[in-house]
Amino acid sequence: MNEPAGTGGVESAQARMVRWPVERVLDERDLHDLEHPVEPIVRADGLTTRRKAAAGLRGLKLAVRGDSSFFAHFYRGTLLAVLASVLGVNATGWCVLVVAACLVLIAELAHSAVDALATAIGPANDLRLKSAREIADAGVLVAAIGAGILAVLVLQGKLVELITASL
Repeated sequence: MNEPAGTGGVESAQARMVRWPVERVLDERDLHDLEHPVEPIVRADGLTTRRKAAAGLRGLKLAVRGDSSFFAHFYRGTLLAVLASVLGVNATGWCVLVVAACLVLIAELAHSAVDALATAIGPANDLRLKSAREIADAGVLVAAIGAGILAVLVLQGKLVELITASL
């Protein structure tokens, strides 16, 4: 390729635009898109912060009421919090535990959203919807395993101290 002298092989943005495949033939879809532009996606950006928070709380309520997994995560989280309190976990350990718990809850909320959409879209035996649900299940599994590993790492030092002190 012939580069202008002094560019060191770096092509200018203007030169790249000239080389864009101009010879591409427009097909009927392109012409249809030009005549009928796609409507912009309506977003919640027009809502006030208070309304966004209210919508988020309604979504959280729907997810918690619709899926018993939240109660299992809440139960395990409560047990871990009590254990961390008894063991006297430091502030950094608490931060790690809270972030891990939040990640599990976010994964569970995403799973609930995928499940609700899949239920609304079609039958439960549709293979594509089943795949989407299983991928969402995998997200919760990965988050729960990660949170469990983090909990063990945070609590193990305190447990070892407690056990060695009692011996």
